[in-house]
Amino acid sequence: MKRWSALVWLLAFVGALVLRCPKLADRPLHSDEAVNATKLVELWETGHYQYDPAEYHGPTLHYFSLPFLWLSSAKNSAELSEATLRVVTVAFGIGLLLLLLLLSDALGHAAVAWAAVFLAVSPAMVFYSRYFIHEMPLIFFTLLTFAAGWRYARSRRLGWVLLAGAGLGLMWATKETFVLSVVAGGIVLAAEHLWNRLHPTAGKKIPRFSRPHIVFALLSAFVVAQLFFSSFLINAHGPADSLKTFLPWLDRAGGASPHLHPWTFYWERLLWFHPAKGPVWSEAGIFILALVGSVAAFSTNRRFDFRPRLVRLLAGYTFTLAAIYSGIAYKTPWCLLNFWLGMILLAGVGAAALLRLCGSRAAKGFTLTVIASVAVHLAWQARRAAADFAASPRNPYTYSQTSAGCRELVQRIEALAKLTTTGTDTVLKVVAPESYWPLPWYLRAFKSVGWWEQLPEDSTAPIIIVSAKLGAALDEKSNHACLMTGLYELRPGVFLELYVERGLWEKFTATLPLSRTE
Repeated sequence: MKRWSALVWLLAFVGALVLRCPKLADRPLHSDEAVNATKLVELWETGHYQYDPAEYHGPTLHYFSLPFLWLSSAKNSAELSEATLRVVTVAFGIGLLLLLLLLSDALGHAAVAWAAVFLAVSPAMVFYSRYFIHEMPLIFFTLLTFAAGWRYARSRRLGWVLLAGAGLGLMWATKETFVLSVVAGGIVLAAEHLWNRLHPTAGKKIPRFSRPHIVFALLSAFVVAQLFFSSFLINAHGPADSLKTFLPWLDRAGGASPHLHPWTFYWERLLWFHPAKGPVWSEAGIFILALVGSVAAFSTNRRFDFRPRLVRLLAGYTFTLAAIYSGIAYKTPWCLLNFWLGMILLAGVGAAALLRLCGSRAAKGFTLTVIASVAVHLAWQARRAAADFAASPRNPYTYSQTSAGCRELVQRIEALAKLTTTGTDTVLKVVAPESYWPLPWYLRAFKSVGWWEQLPEDSTAPIIIVSAKLGAALDEKSNHACLMTGLYELRPGVFLELYVERGLWEKFTATLPLSRTE
């Protein structure tokens, strides 16, 4: 890279670390993070993992997490912290900046440097880099596939095409929605092929993959994916399950899910999000620069140092994928990362193009100030999203986020259990018709926990957690043999009641410090 571009990239890399790494354990685990953590611990402690085609997405997140667990100080699941889990996705988020270097001769050195800046400070990228779910690995493998494909197109070396295929296989083994990226890419490549057929003299084309090398790439993708799905040749059902999985996910995409939202869902979060009594959030600066980069790709201006056809393909892919995700009724906010990655790459092209077009130092200085101001504003939002509003519904990127009340409930249960003769063997009963996750993760040290969706016939236990929706009134029904001792918010709108046996509660209250009035 050129000196100034290299310096900007290095500053972006440092900024990415600063925004992503601090206080990783502050936010309570989201229910999806807790499920992933539970699956990971099973693999870590028993060596057993079996892909489930109906739930939980693919196995790569768990297998790529193992080295981080081995390097940590944790000896078992009880010692495993939220920070150790989340450093895995932080590493994938930081890794995106490293992959950008493979595209310096495709997008231009300046564009890669600016794309690194926007990757580093995008609130969505920062927030979900600190989220132990599959999306960050998915977009890392997507960029790996794209970058390796470009390196092959430049060098025609078999190693690059095998790496591109491996990247595609890793996408497949990460999350079922990889097919949407494949469909978007196929549509754009088919359109480009048709354009070249109709306009054979339109200019230099992107170098093609040879047919034998395409076969090698597909074989590489298949082998890599099936190694993961088969738990490295242990699970014989894995390959078949990797195809069966698309049936339940097609049902959800078609409307069989509670996560149904209008087509504007992603854009409301990205471009202008202003909740009541909350700040304004916006990444519109990236979107505007992405539009500039897309327009520049159709320009005949020879001052630009990017590959116009490649950038046109990138623009077509990005906006096609955005349209696909927007059109599908099933939506969770982290899915937006799949097309936002392309927007950020295009924004890098747009920023570099604007600076190239400046005819004077004054114009260049003004443009640079505006772009830098956009980056600073994004970084400020990213810090707030990762810290001040990390668990707040006023953050556009939180979604059914676990509330602080969950940790308060668990701390109270742990304190109560210490006063019993059974300790972590104390019987707990959890009753909730809605999802009670992440409680199974936070109560993982307890060995006698029962889980119900409705009140069982025998609801007595030393400690009982019941959804407030059920109106259990166990204190009255038990003639106050157990007492309702607190109401805790599990996540927005979901409350749990804590019932404790009278004798245990009296023992607990005796340990509390006396108030000043007493």
